[in-house]
Amino acid sequence: MSDKLVKVGISQGDINGISYELIIKTFEDVRIFESCIPVLYGSSKVLAYHRKVMELPFVSINTVRHAGEAGINRLNIVNCGNEEITVDFSQTNQESESMAKRAVQMALSDLKAGLIDVLALAPSNMDEALLLSEQLGHTPLKMLINNSFRIALASDKIPLSNVPSLLTVDLLVDKIKALHASLIHDFMITLPRIAVLSFNPGMGIKERKEGREEAEIIIPAIKAVNESRIICFGPYSGDDFFANGDYAKFDAILAMYHDQGATPFRSMSSDEGVCYFADLPFVATAPGHGVSYGKAGMNESSEGSFRNAVYLAIDVFQTRKLDREIHANPLKKQYFERGSDNEKLDLTKDEE
Repeated sequence: MSDKLVKVGISQGDINGISYELIIKTFEDVRIFESCIPVLYGSSKVLAYHRKVMELPFVSINTVRHAGEAGINRLNIVNCGNEEITVDFSQTNQESESMAKRAVQMALSDLKAGLIDVLALAPSNMDEALLLSEQLGHTPLKMLINNSFRIALASDKIPLSNVPSLLTVDLLVDKIKALHASLIHDFMITLPRIAVLSFNPGMGIKERKEGREEAEIIIPAIKAVNESRIICFGPYSGDDFFANGDYAKFDAILAMYHDQGATPFRSMSSDEGVCYFADLPFVATAPGHGVSYGKAGMNESSEGSFRNAVYLAIDVFQTRKLDREIHANPLKKQYFERGSDNEKLDLTKDEE
């Protein structure tokens, strides 16, 4: 049975925030153990403290030395960091940030070693995409996913004044191609339709107006990917695009900067949305909200987003596995040999 379950690594996030509350509430429901073997990189003492202070439900836990010892039907915990650390709700400090980073590093190490299958990042005060980039040497494509749309970010948490200098045709082409590949291989969408948002307000194909970034960067990038047979449209002005419901016509959207994508995402997610880090050799997810220090220790946070992040990681892992199986032994291209009155199909020759 355990061979069929996905082993989900979970980084503990910031111990002074809401991460442990979300983890405890998620694994209180024993039905989740039918889909996965969870491995929390964190602290059994910190978990017990959070549970006691907030009077959270009981969760069956199992402290293990490494992920290879993880068992079924329980929350397995690999202790990482100082077991004597003091939880100080709603306060961020160097030690809690160090523990959060250490948990991610240990999880990534086990992920590379094959001891876990996927990674779900509990909320911390760190930029998860930047942390993954530092550890892997490759910047993932950040996608925000809810029940209404998938929206990827061409640039993430950087000052808006720096975005124009970052945007280039090559960058957008790479982001669109990565998004297209993820939709096919991670979400099983055969012919994805992608929309690209404009950078400047009130600019787009419907308005028939173009700013400098649209004319020199975004439109040439869209034309380039169209030539690669990617179905991509735009640019669309962000306000009308969401207000008119145009997002429902597409499988994914590419936003130019963080707030352009995160604002409609969070306003329409109702604490259920998920962050997915695409264009990586493994599956990594996170809840679609931050560390929420204002709610820390108060037992007022919904676990919906974190729970969905765990389930999305499981689903994408299974989808990638099926995708590899489908493309493992493709059929040879069938062609006709001409040269006589009869056309004969020759399947014996190797493809050139």
